[in-house]
Amino acid sequence: MKYTLTSAGFLVCFVLLGASLAASYDGPLYDFTAYTECKELPEQPLYNGGLLKNQLPENFSSIAHFSTGFYTPAFILHNLTPGTIYCFSMSLQRRIKYAHSSPYIRCCNGSYFLYCITVWLKIEGANSAHVRASLKTENSVYNCVGSAAAKQGCWSFLKGGFVLDSPSNLSILFFQERKRAVTIHAADGSGDTLQGAEITIEQVSKDFPFGSAIASTILGNLPYQKWFVERFNAAVFENELKWYATEPEQGKINYTIADQMMEFVRANQLIARGHNIFWEDPRYTPAWVRSLTGPALQSAVNSRIQSLMNKYKEEFIHWDVSNEMLHFDFYEQRLGHDATLHFYETAHQSDPLATLFMNEFNVVETCSDENSTVDRYISRLRELKRGGVLMDGIGLESHFTVPNLPLMRAILDKLATLNLPIWLTEVDISGKLDKETQAVYLEQVLREGFSHPSVNGIMLWTALHPNGCYQMCLTDNNLQNLPAGNIVDKLLKEWQTGEVTGHTDGHGSFSFYGFLDGPLYDFTACTENSDDRDINIDVASASLQPFTEHQWRFNQQYIINTERKRAVTMHVTNGHGDILQGAVIKIKQVSKDFPLGSAIASTILGNLPYQKWFVKRFNAAVFENELKWYATEAEQGKVNYTVADQMMEFVRANKLIVRGHNIFWENPKYNPTWVRNLTGFQLQSAVNSRIQSLMNKYKEEFIHWDVSNEILDFDFYEQRLGPKAALHFFQTAHQSDPLATLFMNEYNVVETCSDVNSMVDSYISRLRELRRSGVSTDGIGLQGHFTVPNLPLMRAIIDKMTTLKLPIWLTEVDISSKLSKEKQAVYLEQVLREGFSHPSVSGIMLWAALHPNGCYQMCLTDNNLQNLPAGDVVDKLLKECQTGEVTGHTDAHGSYSFYGFLG
Repeated sequence: MKYTLTSAGFLVCFVLLGASLAASYDGPLYDFTAYTECKELPEQPLYNGGLLKNQLPENFSSIAHFSTGFYTPAFILHNLTPGTIYCFSMSLQRRIKYAHSSPYIRCCNGSYFLYCITVWLKIEGANSAHVRASLKTENSVYNCVGSAAAKQGCWSFLKGGFVLDSPSNLSILFFQERKRAVTIHAADGSGDTLQGAEITIEQVSKDFPFGSAIASTILGNLPYQKWFVERFNAAVFENELKWYATEPEQGKINYTIADQMMEFVRANQLIARGHNIFWEDPRYTPAWVRSLTGPALQSAVNSRIQSLMNKYKEEFIHWDVSNEMLHFDFYEQRLGHDATLHFYETAHQSDPLATLFMNEFNVVETCSDENSTVDRYISRLRELKRGGVLMDGIGLESHFTVPNLPLMRAILDKLATLNLPIWLTEVDISGKLDKETQAVYLEQVLREGFSHPSVNGIMLWTALHPNGCYQMCLTDNNLQNLPAGNIVDKLLKEWQTGEVTGHTDGHGSFSFYGFLDGPLYDFTACTENSDDRDINIDVASASLQPFTEHQWRFNQQYIINTERKRAVTMHVTNGHGDILQGAVIKIKQVSKDFPLGSAIASTILGNLPYQKWFVKRFNAAVFENELKWYATEAEQGKVNYTVADQMMEFVRANKLIVRGHNIFWENPKYNPTWVRNLTGFQLQSAVNSRIQSLMNKYKEEFIHWDVSNEILDFDFYEQRLGPKAALHFFQTAHQSDPLATLFMNEYNVVETCSDVNSMVDSYISRLRELRRSGVSTDGIGLQGHFTVPNLPLMRAIIDKMTTLKLPIWLTEVDISSKLSKEKQAVYLEQVLREGFSHPSVSGIMLWAALHPNGCYQMCLTDNNLQNLPAGDVVDKLLKECQTGEVTGHTDAHGSYSFYGFLG
C-alpha cells in the first residue's frame, strides 16, 4: 500500500492497525472450510447441518413429477424464496446401491437463489469415481452443481453450489438464522387434506428477545406504553431495582415503583431482566451501606438478596447479581474474596429458575480496558464456576462510542466457547456523537449482535426521561422518532415475518419462511463410470444453509474490509520530536497492493491514448498471444521477440507487474505447425530450446509463468514425449528463472464442474502429482472464462483450492460474447466481487485486450476508448476498492487515523 502525504515540516510515523468492518450484516457468515484429503471419517457437517439437522431422507421414488428409473434418498425442502443464497453439506452415513446411483434433496417453490453445497462421499464397487451433484427442477436441469473424485474406503469432500434462475415448485438435488422454513398441513374435521385452501399467516410474536430499559416515566404514560409494546418483547428496569432505589435508608424497603413497573410488564407479557442485586461501584451503593463493615454489612447483603429475590421469585428471567465486578470490588474489599461467590449461591437458592449473569462494560466495546478484557471476563467467570457458582449467563453492556465490528465479533466468538447464553444488556451509542452518527453506529451494533449465532438477546439502554436518556434516545418526548428510533423500526420490520398468504398444494400443505429460521438447498450426486458396475455410495455430513443476496454481498464486503483494508494511524511531530496537534493532513493512495490487470496485445504499441487509459486503471498486465510459441517462432529457428520486447518496454516504463503467458500450450491447435510435425528426440530438442530461449531472454521480468497451459484438457506433449513431459517443463523453467512463480493454468475449473477433465479434484490431483515429483509448482491459475457464473460453486471451488496454501489467481477473466453487453457487465461485476472478496485470491487479470475488430469475448471499451458496460463496472469497482483522498487534522496526541486499501 503506497500513499503520498502532504504535511509540511512534519515527521510522520505510520502504524497499521486491525481492519474495521465498514458494513452491517444480519445473516450467517459463509464457511470457507474445505478439505482435499480423503479421510478415514467424515468431518461434522458445516453450519451444524442447517435445515438438514436431524432430518432423514425419504425414498426418491415417492416424490411426484420425476421419473429416473432408479431409487434414491431425498430431502424435502419447501418454499425457497427469491434472492436467497443457500449453502449445503451432507452427513448421512447412508449406503445406496444401484448403477449410477445418487442421493437426492427436493426443493419446493423456488425462484432465483444462490446455493452452496458440501457433502462427504465414500464409494464401494470401484477404486474411484467422479461424483457430481446435479439439480433438476420442473423446467430445467443443472447437470453439475458440485463434483468430487470419490475413492473407495475413505471419505471425500464435495463442495459446490447453484443458482436457480426461474421459479420451481419442486426441485430435486440428486445425491444431497434467525429464519426457518415452516410447513402447514391443512385438514378438515375428518382429517382429510384440503387442497387449495386459502391460508393467511401473521407473526404475532418474535422468538428473539429484543427490548429496552424502562424507567418509572413509563407509568401512567399510555402513549409511551403503547409505543414500547408495539416494538419490544423484553424490558429491563433502568434503576428502579437497584439497592439505592429500593432501600435508600436502612430497613425502609420500598418496592412500590418496581411493583407498578412489573404490572406493566406482566400485563403486556414482556420478559424482564432483573438489574441488579448488587453494584460493585461504591458510588451507586446506598450511603448507609458504605458505612457498614464486617457482620453488619454481611447481614445487610443477606437481607437484600432474600428480600429482592423472594419478592420477585420467578418474575425475572435473569439477574445481574454483582454488577461490574471486574472494575470495582466494594463488597470483596469489605467481606473478603468469596463475597461474590456467596451472592451467586444465595441468589440461586432464592430463585433456582433465574439465569444468573455476570454483567460488565468495556468487554465487547473495546480491548483497551485492562480490567475487562475478554480473557479477564472468562477467567473470572470460570473462577466463580470452580467455586460452585451456577453462572449461566454472559452480560455485555455494550455502551459504544465508535464500534469496532471485527473486534466485537471476535470477542463474541471467544465468549461463545463458554457455551452460555450471551446477551447485549445495555446497548447504546455515546451522547458525544450527533444523532445521525448514533443511528449509523447503532445499526452496525444491532446487526452484528443479531447476526451472531451465540447472541440470545439484545436490550437497548434507552429509557425515556423528560430531560432525555442516559446516552441515546429513540424518540423525543412526543414519541416522534429520532434517527436511532428509525433504525430500530427499520430493523424490527426487517427481522419480522410480514403477513403471508397463499393456498395449500395438492398435498394440503403450504410453506413459508419466517423468523426465526433459515437454510435451503438442493443437491444431487451422480456417479459417472465407464461401465455399468454397481456403485455403492455412502453419504455423510449433510447441511443446508441459506443466504439472501444481501447476506452474500455482505460476506464479500466483510472479507474485503478485513482482508483488503487496514486502519492506519499516523503520528506527526516537528523536527524536535514534539507532537503536532491540529496539523493539516492530506493523504492520497497512489498505488494499489492488489494486482488487478488485463491482457494487452500489440495493438497497445504506439497507441498513447490506449496506454494512458490502461495505466490509469491497472497495475498488472499479461501478453495475450505475443509470447506464445506460434508468435515468437512461427518458423523453426527463426525466433523473434521484437513485439514482445516493445510490449515489455511499455510494461517497464509504467512499472506494471506482468505475468508470462505461456511457455507451452498443450492444445495442438495452438502449437506451431512445424512443432506438430516433430516427434521424439527432435521434439525434445525443440522444447528445450524454447524454454531456454524464452526464460533466459526474460529472466526475472515476469512474476509468473504459465508453464504448460491447459494440461488437464489436452496432452499434446505428453502423448509424444511421455507422461513426465510436463514435469520436465516445470523443472527446466524453475532452473532458468528461480524467482518466477510457476503456474498450472486451466479453464473450466472455477467456471463449471461439468468438465470431468478439469474438475477441482482433477486439478488438485495433477498439481500434487507434479509436486511429489519435485516440481516447483507454486501457483494456481484459474482462467475464469464465464458464461453465467455460479457464484456459490465458484466460491466452493476456490475454498477447496485454498487448502493447497498456494497463491490463487484468476488469470483470464471475461464473460461470453453470446450474452448482451449489459449482461456481460452484470456477470463481470459478480465475478470480480467474488474474486476480490475471497481471502485466498491473490490477483485478477481480465482477458480484454483491445483489437480493431473487438476482443476475445468481452471488451471494456469501444475503439474510441469510450466505456462499454463492462468498462463501467471496472471503473466503478476500481473507485470503490481504492482509498480516495483523505484529509483531516491530527488530534491532541499528534495522531491521525484512516482506513485504506491494501488490496
